[in-house]
Amino acid sequence: MRKILSIFSVVIILGFFILLIVSTVNSGGKQGRPGLNEISGEVKVNYKNYIPIKGKNIYGKNLLKSDDEIIMIDFWASWCPPCIQEANSLSSSYDYWKDKNVRFIGIALWDNEKSVKKFVEKYDFKYDIILDKDGEYAITYGVKALPEKFFINKNGEIVKKYIGPIDKESLDKIIEEIIREK
Repeated sequence: MRKILSIFSVVIILGFFILLIVSTVNSGGKQGRPGLNEISGEVKVNYKNYIPIKGKNIYGKNLLKSDDEIIMIDFWASWCPPCIQEANSLSSSYDYWKDKNVRFIGIALWDNEKSVKKFVEKYDFKYDIILDKDGEYAITYGVKALPEKFFINKNGEIVKKYIGPIDKESLDKIIEEIIREK
């Protein structure tokens, strides 16, 4: 019986290493990057109703919602390379839209408060950022990878979804389209 268990163990271990070698060869030696949207673009919206983001931002202030505003929700993380890539675009776009009845909400996912605050200060984010420690909002919105953005019109409908890093021109164009669609 011991001999059979030993042979079985060797076969399992050998199979694991063969699988590891085959996977490495097939991927060209590149590591996978689960949970990151490195390619950008608009994707189909699977549902229409906006689920309000409630609670407090990372500085302890209550999130307030005024009626009749366009909302851009961004799911991101401080450790995410595509999120870092788009940080300046988000910050400068917010500065342009903040007084035009457009609201930005950042939801930091799979992150910690210290890193998020450091990121927010580095990139001068002036809009509400919350920490989604339990992934509640990510699950509710069906987020699969970071970054992902959801655009909500004044009627409370999710009208666009954008995955991956976004540049200022693309972000501004989407917001302008939503404003024109009355």
